[in-house]
Amino acid sequence: MKHTLIFLFALATLPSFSQTALTQTTATTTTTAEAPKPGEMKEYTGSYSFADGSPVSTFMVIEKNGLLYGEADSYGSFKLEKQPETDTYKSTSSYGSIIVFSRNPATKSVISLTLKVQGQELTARKSPK
Repeated sequence: MKHTLIFLFALATLPSFSQTALTQTTATTTTTAEAPKPGEMKEYTGSYSFADGSPVSTFMVIEKNGLLYGEADSYGSFKLEKQPETDTYKSTSSYGSIIVFSRNPATKSVISLTLKVQGQELTARKSPK
């Protein structure tokens, strides 16, 4: 079962050229999310660790040229597109995983993320810098 989940996740992160082309042609007409300000993106960046036994061990978020990118383990880095919902991004991978960041209610700092892919939700805690 674990190998099946890893395989499915690996497939989820492979680029799909037809879906990428479709996303590129419709992105300007369907995206209504307000892009985060440059300083706001830094709060999402860092390494996130999943629980032992999870099909994914880490998820790395980086900021590059004003855009966010995410990479699960070593499956390749994909752009994360801001969604209308607060702290929510969609991966440009072929499966379009949804990443929802969670904040500490007191400090408002990002403390974890939930990766939603193929009907599953995997939560990872942000590692201290």
